[in-house]
Amino acid sequence: MMKIMDVFDFFADDFSYAWKHSLFQGILFLLFGILILFFPQLLVAMIASFFAIIGIIMISSALRMRNYRKRYESFRGDLFDIL
Repeated sequence: MMKIMDVFDFFADDFSYAWKHSLFQGILFLLFGILILFFPQLLVAMIASFFAIIGIIMISSALRMRNYRKRYESFRGDLFDIL
């Protein structure tokens, strides 16, 4: 049987990671904000690279979904051929 303290320790471990992650994100966003304040063209480059990366991810996801759909249709056709 688990002790109540073990459950709290389990959740405390998750919180110890979360605050470190939030602190890192906050520092990173602050640095990017200061850089963009002094170099506005950096914002344009960041947004353009963001759109390019998202576009590549969406194209690869669409191709994967198409392949899964083809595999499913093939499996379904073979399954009904057996029945």
